[in-house]
Amino acid sequence: MRTAIFPDGPDSLLLNPAVSEAELRRERVRAALSPAIFLPCLGGIVVTLVGLMTGIGVVVVCAGVLVVGMSILAGLDNVAHFLTDHRHDAGSSCRLDRVRGEFFFRGRDFSELGEAHHAARILIDGVGELHRSPARAWIDPTIPGKVHRLVWQALCCLDRTRAARCLAVELAADPGSAVGHLAAAARESVGVIDGALSEVVWHVNACLVLVREWEGKLRRAELADLTDHTLAALPADADVRHLAELAEALPQNVFARVTAARDLLGAGAFPWEQRLPGSAGEEGSS
Repeated sequence: MRTAIFPDGPDSLLLNPAVSEAELRRERVRAALSPAIFLPCLGGIVVTLVGLMTGIGVVVVCAGVLVVGMSILAGLDNVAHFLTDHRHDAGSSCRLDRVRGEFFFRGRDFSELGEAHHAARILIDGVGELHRSPARAWIDPTIPGKVHRLVWQALCCLDRTRAARCLAVELAADPGSAVGHLAAAARESVGVIDGALSEVVWHVNACLVLVREWEGKLRRAELADLTDHTLAALPADADVRHLAELAEALPQNVFARVTAARDLLGAGAFPWEQRLPGSAGEEGSS
C-alpha cells in the first residue's frame, strides 16, 4: 500500500501482486517517453545540432541543451512517481487507472459499497502497515506477501459484488411480490460475501495487533538500551562532587584577596558589611 495523488485528491493504493517487474519496467519506460516529455526533448536535440552545425550562436545551442536537460529531468520525475502521481492532462487518461483493478485498487474504488467500503479501507491500510512495520524482520518473511495476495483476492471478490448489490436494490424497489424472493436471494448472496470479508478483516487485524504489540516491546527495549547508554556516558557522581568542592574554594580565595585590597586602600566596607539604618540606636536602647 502507498499513498498516491489522483485528480480527486490523495488516496491509498494497493498494487496488484500479479503485476510483474517486466510490466512495471514497461510502464516506467512509457512514463519517461510520454509525448509531453519526448517531443520537447527531440526538439531540443534538433535545435542543439542545428546550432552546432550552422554556428548560429551560443545562445541557440544553450537553449537547446536547456530544453533537453529539462525534458530529461521531467522524464526522471515521471519514472520516480509513475505509481504515486496519477494527475494527467485533461486530454489524456492515466494508463494505470484506466481499468479498475488491472494495476491497482484504490480506497475510493469501493466508496459506493456502503459498509464494505470501510472493510476495504482497513484491508488496504493493513497491508501497508504490515509491510512498513519494524517487526517485519521478526516474523515469517513470506507473511507480508501472503497478506497482500489474500487482501487482493478479497478486494477482487468485493469488486465483483457491484452488479449483485445494484440488482438487490433494484429488486427491493419493485413493488411486485413475485420478485421478492429474488431480492432476498441477491441480498443473501451479497451478505455471504460480506460476512467472509469481515472474517478476512478480523484475521488481518489480528496479525496487526500482534505486530503492534511486538513493535511496542521492541521500542521499549530500544529505549531501555538508549537510557543505559546515555546514563553510562554521564560523569561519575564523585567527579561532579569534586568539581563542586573546587568551585567552593574559589569565592573564598577571591574574598580574601579583595578584602585585603580593601583594607590596604581604605576603600571602606562592602555593602554586606554595613549596618542597617537604626541598628546602632537599637543596640543603645537595649
